Amino acid sequence: MPVLQRFSKMKHVWVAALVAITSITASRAVWSEKNPAEALRHFYSWYVGEIASGARPLGKERELMRKFVTERLLNRIDKMPKGPGGLDGDFFLNAQEVDPEWGKNIAVSNNYVGRTMSKLSVILTGRKLGDRQFEVKMLFQEGAWKIDEVKFSD
Repeated sequence: MPVLQRFSKMKHVWVAALVAITSITASRAVWSEKNPAEALRHFYSWYVGEIASGARPLGKERELMRKFVTERLLNRIDKMPKGPGGLDGDFFLNAQEVDPEWGKNIAVSNNYVGRTMSKLSVILTGRKLGDRQFEVKMLFQEGAWKIDEVKFSD
């Protein structure tokens, strides 16, 4: 009987460890980074993967988007006219098509990093559609760095 009790206790320990590891790993997808460059890399890695798989994070995953993007920017995107002459493509990629490589090849350089605001330069490198280069302004809100502005150079 003692052997059976030890086995039962070990089983509970292993299950608890597995649950802890799984919850940590799963929550990593929405973990708020303390470093603006890491937060931006994390966002684009996730976002490009979602868009490439046909998902619509701006419409269908609004709560998750709020972890990465300021409410002000989300409202601004909502109010933009859509189609030719307005927002004609993806706001965060400035493209109508998505290169899946963009989510894997993300270069970020810090132009300015302050306590509550940062400006970063980003290059997403892709084989299929080439590179996307742009500037991002991030704000530190609610304990996380969030995208507040995206500017693509013409």
